[in-house]
Amino acid sequence: MGSDYTIETILKELYKISGLRICIYDTDRKEIAAYPAVISPFCSHIQQNKAGRALCHECDARAFATVKETGEPYIYQCRFGLYEAVAPLYQFGVLTGYLMMGQTLDTLAQSREQTLAAAKAYSGDHEQLACLIDRIPVISKDKILSCLTIMNICAAYITLSNKLNIDGKGMAAKARHYIARHYEDRITIDLLCQRFFCSKSTLTNAFKKAYGETINDFLTRTRLDAAGKLLDKTDVPINAIAEQCGFSDQSYFTKVFIRKYGITPSQYRQQNL
Repeated sequence: MGSDYTIETILKELYKISGLRICIYDTDRKEIAAYPAVISPFCSHIQQNKAGRALCHECDARAFATVKETGEPYIYQCRFGLYEAVAPLYQFGVLTGYLMMGQTLDTLAQSREQTLAAAKAYSGDHEQLACLIDRIPVISKDKILSCLTIMNICAAYITLSNKLNIDGKGMAAKARHYIARHYEDRITIDLLCQRFFCSKSTLTNAFKKAYGETINDFLTRTRLDAAGKLLDKTDVPINAIAEQCGFSDQSYFTKVFIRKYGITPSQYRQQNL
């Protein structure tokens, strides 16, 4: 793999080879990147049940703990009989997160019925449940092991290329720089986490520690500073300024502007004529 391969490309290509969802978790077991973005219909259905969701999270936690202890890729079956695999990700010898692949049934004749029997207690619609199980990929055990090998190669590449962020200060600086250059766009914390491959808690805590303000406070301040310059130096209509500076509408722009400056945008412009 070349050095220009992004995390998104790696996950997408691994999915295309395996047909299985590929995702990255941080060490707090928070998903920070995935392809496809949404979990499988079967897993989504089970996790609508509180007890079913708890079983899934418990199974994931045990797998991550095993990988953390052994430092080796780990393949296992979840409580519903689906195969999943986890591999460790490192940066400069420090565990950074986990690469996870799943979920699939093997080709044994009884596997589907065993999954259906295990899942019935967590579904209120057994007919729908059966249909969702029919949509789960079915892969031979040999191919499952081959997918694990390829996943481990990808995990090694991610590790060697140091593509994941563990330096909180550096991550915060990158996020701040991105906001300063793209404040006019629709920016959310979720978008920043996806861009810099980190969890919400990691990014927000790192940003607050580095700069003494929240990401949203910095974003709003940056937008207001830009709006103030346009009000001062141009005759662009106020509604257009609001849009150019990333505010959803003029009403919200006026509200936050008054909060900072104590006057409306129109009054601010008049004072600076």
